[in-house]
Amino acid sequence: MDWRRIKLIRRATAIIFLAALSLLVFADSLVGSVEKEPEKNLSWPEPPETPRIRFVKSVSSPKDLKLERSSFLKRAIKKIVGIESADSTMLFPYGIAVDSRHRLIVADQKSRLIHVFDAQEGKYFSIKQPKGEVFVSLVGLALDGEDDIYVSDSYTGKIFVFDRTGKFKKRLGPDEGIFNRPTGIAIDQSLGRLYVVETVKGEVAVLDLNGTELFKIGRRGYGNGEFNFPTQICLRGDKIYITDTLNARVQILDKDGKFISSIGRLGDAIGDLDKPKGVAVDSEGHVYVVEGLRDRVEIFDQDGKLLLTFGSTGSGRGEFYLPTAIHIDADDNVYVSDSYNRRVQIFKYLKNDGSTGD
Repeated sequence: MDWRRIKLIRRATAIIFLAALSLLVFADSLVGSVEKEPEKNLSWPEPPETPRIRFVKSVSSPKDLKLERSSFLKRAIKKIVGIESADSTMLFPYGIAVDSRHRLIVADQKSRLIHVFDAQEGKYFSIKQPKGEVFVSLVGLALDGEDDIYVSDSYTGKIFVFDRTGKFKKRLGPDEGIFNRPTGIAIDQSLGRLYVVETVKGEVAVLDLNGTELFKIGRRGYGNGEFNFPTQICLRGDKIYITDTLNARVQILDKDGKFISSIGRLGDAIGDLDKPKGVAVDSEGHVYVVEGLRDRVEIFDQDGKLLLTFGSTGSGRGEFYLPTAIHIDADDNVYVSDSYNRRVQIFKYLKNDGSTGD
């Protein structure tokens, strides 16, 4: 092949590349210029009743929060050569937390990483498995007083700890023989305690933040303070809330594990539970329980009375497809891992006094 022909081929390739780039620029400008019709407010219960839960937004990738991304030129080149940035898109979100900087942190079971969305700073980054370790089944997520990130891996039986920048600090288990199948985790920042739900053992291990076991709560069974494949846990005030999944209830205990009461019972009526997963509590003490198989969230008072349900099966706003975890932040924003829809949906609890916390 002579040099003249090579030169022509290179020139033709450059022309094609520039043409493709121009088309992408034009398409991007069109997308930005199209004004979407404002979506109607979505709330529960429906009018004319006073709304208590309002849909805010859903998040599946940094673009949903308009966070910092690579330049358009870099993105265009990646599209042309067939490279997609898949790491930043949720595939199976599970554990959720919000830190003191209002960053949304999500454990992604299928992507095997931790997403960190910083809306205030307009940035996003992800935390991947540490060198020499492997993420297999990330489930629980919790934060200590320094915003260090704790994440449980139910398959490897380990809990990994990272600082707020994503730097790996340490791991707890399994060499020490502590955990079997750790799932939901929670941290009492005032007492320096880490609560770890041991699903297969039917108990909750309580440790200090260095991993030293302090005591255990519960055992396998059906009575008060006993568990049958518990999964998730939430601390609020001086109480612990544990989803006792195969007993179809949420048990409420004090911080030392003494039984207080339980919410829910097995059944298929509204307000009954089947296989509860995530649990969270708002600033007024209402208990939110994720019913994964029924694709809804049920809200109870402290006495177990059903107050409201929201959500249904689907992929639209306020609809779920096998949701898992739930988290409520200090401002009563409600985050639900809509796992099979590959997103986290955000709602707002509207207080009885009419305030929204905005």
